[in-house]
Amino acid sequence: MSRSRRSRRARSSSSVTVMAVTGVALVVPLALLFDRGGEASPPQALELVVRYPEPGRRISPDSNVLFGSVGDPGATLEIDGVQVDVAESGGFLAWLPVPRAERDDSAYYRLVARTATDTLVVQHPIRRPRTAPPPGAPRPWVDPADVGDRIERWSGPDEPVRLEFTAEAGARLSLRIGDRAFDVPAVGPTRGELDRYRFEMPAGPLRSAACAYQTCRDHALPGSGPGRADRTTPRAARVDTLSLRIRVEKDGREWTETLRLPLAVLQRIAWPAVRLDETEDRVNGQSDVVVGRPTPFGPYRWRFPNGARLPVTARFGDRLRVRVQEGLDAWIVAEDAVWDGTANGAATTWDARVTPARPEDAPHLEDVEAVSLRVGLSRPVATRVEVTGRRSISLTLYGTYGRFDRIAHGVDTGVRSARWRQESGPAVRLDLDLAWPVWGYRASYERGDARAYEGPGEGRPLRAADDGEAILRLDIRRAPDVDASRPLAGRRIAIDPGHPGAGSTGPTGLFEGDANLAIARVLVRELASADAIPILIRENTSALGLYDRTRRARERGAELFVSIHNNALPDGIRPFERAGTTTYYYHRHAAALGEAIQRAMVERLGLRDLGLVWGDLAVAREPWMPSALAEGAFMIIPEQEAALRTAEFQAAYARGVREGIEAFLRSFAASDPRP
Repeated sequence: MSRSRRSRRARSSSSVTVMAVTGVALVVPLALLFDRGGEASPPQALELVVRYPEPGRRISPDSNVLFGSVGDPGATLEIDGVQVDVAESGGFLAWLPVPRAERDDSAYYRLVARTATDTLVVQHPIRRPRTAPPPGAPRPWVDPADVGDRIERWSGPDEPVRLEFTAEAGARLSLRIGDRAFDVPAVGPTRGELDRYRFEMPAGPLRSAACAYQTCRDHALPGSGPGRADRTTPRAARVDTLSLRIRVEKDGREWTETLRLPLAVLQRIAWPAVRLDETEDRVNGQSDVVVGRPTPFGPYRWRFPNGARLPVTARFGDRLRVRVQEGLDAWIVAEDAVWDGTANGAATTWDARVTPARPEDAPHLEDVEAVSLRVGLSRPVATRVEVTGRRSISLTLYGTYGRFDRIAHGVDTGVRSARWRQESGPAVRLDLDLAWPVWGYRASYERGDARAYEGPGEGRPLRAADDGEAILRLDIRRAPDVDASRPLAGRRIAIDPGHPGAGSTGPTGLFEGDANLAIARVLVRELASADAIPILIRENTSALGLYDRTRRARERGAELFVSIHNNALPDGIRPFERAGTTTYYYHRHAAALGEAIQRAMVERLGLRDLGLVWGDLAVAREPWMPSALAEGAFMIIPEQEAALRTAEFQAAYARGVREGIEAFLRSFAASDPRP
């Protein structure tokens, strides 16, 4: 899956400490996994390969997984003196306490593999979080990573600036500005000989104190003024670099380090504004939206259309905090924004109209039944679209006051009723009730003449020219006609073999992207045999970006999108009781598809049912069609990795997904009487 640990083949002539596991609980029948005719595996050359963790990886949890292969399945394996089971494939998986650092932050697992005629010993290096000052460091010690040049920050005058430090436990830390000293208290928890310390002060007083003692200077950036926000600085944000001294005192000794903090204090009256403009991602392509997060590095939560104009209220490195509406902020990546003057007041709506969608408007409308809701706005704003029921959808316009005289939707669009309400913030919410189930949606801004709207009052034009006005277009997709007796017939179904890219790798080196492609090819044949029109998104092992995948599905008229994956786990999670089958969805109108696929896969594969999961995954966020991501098995479990190499297991996985899609479509057809 897209969030799985990235595992590489890591061969090492080094030594390791490990606490082993003595077996893997599997629900899958072994007869399905292997068909060896009762014959013993032939002996192979002894070869010790650690595939995870990679050499030199920093591991923070106290216990973790370690997996790889020994070549000969008849070999025995000890890791740090504890016996570890070797699977028939020669792979192994262990859950271990992570070894302590032997010197500085370096640690080693020690692996010993034996056959009757051979022995291999490997020391596998990793790194541990530091628990003591490094040898030869100045004492008392503060972590150099916490001083020197800090990341650039912009804040409001009353917002606290937080600075954290790692230093010797029991030390006294103080921050010095001129002849003033501020205590930096320990906040723990203590880790070995080290502790964590934290200082907070509002941005305005901090900058004023530093500049009063002439310990601040203009932080000139190249290209200041208009431009993309990751390369230039607006005139409304004056950035000064504060020179602060951190003093560490312990046992009669002291040490002072300098911290340089680029800081801008933003005044609300002059907040700079940005226009959202997603930059091209060379790896993943473009999604035509800018994602917003609740915290600088948190999960994706909003999909703002390109063109929205928002005030910037803070910055943290390459992340900008934008004001969506009063009381609601979101964080975006600076490279997805262009400076656009200073902030202004709330936007206002003009009127709105629903019309049949025209294929010439956009590629995704080709051969698709859809309607387009267009809303005139005094300027582009952030939006949220939500499928609120089987036949209902809502559009929220943030930072907006409504001035609707009417919402025209006619009698031939399938819209049964339209309504709007003013919400605090301010925000405007429009709700549409439809005669047919919502199959998907897509929001964007457009320019041009909007005189086709009905009812604009004189002096309130509905056109988006170069004067800041905008037209928000929401395309709403109608569900296809499905024959309950032959639900797959004629249906265009996109099958996405997850990765290549940062996929997981199994103990014996099977790459997830290869397993996914093999399963997808079987699934394509299964669908074609039932008269569906399968669309294989990736047909070879070349890398393909996440957004390029969903774009291909849209442009080829796909009605469903299913991504094929196999799973792994992040550090610090014991895998044996957590391995099994999972299906992810993101949008409400995709939940039933995910549930049907999960049920059928569990029945076909026989693995532990890990359930249906709402997941913030890139391809599942595609809203134009019901989209789901299947995680059939776990790459890191030796028996499941071996099963993924077999035609029998690949066919069972593919058949489960096909049956799930079929059940979803059949259930949909039975519950969807045509109006």
